[in-house]
Amino acid sequence: MARNRGFSLVPKSVPIRQRTNFYQEIISAFIESGEKSVLVDGTERKPATLIQGLRKAAEASGRADIKVVQRLGDTYLTTD
Repeated sequence: MARNRGFSLVPKSVPIRQRTNFYQEIISAFIESGEKSVLVDGTERKPATLIQGLRKAAEASGRADIKVVQRLGDTYLTTD
């Protein structure tokens, strides 16, 4: 390909999208723990991203009793 424009176009197919089950693993671990409330810590995710991912994973798992709550910048999972 021509390089005289300051960029190059390289023929390559788009990789298949790989969904992560990171949030589902957290939900599953919470269910297995048997606890009524836990702090989700050490994920290195932004709080808004973590909350959204956990809410979607809880909904996808069919567990309407699991709530994702944020208090003072911390993210918690709790059951009714």
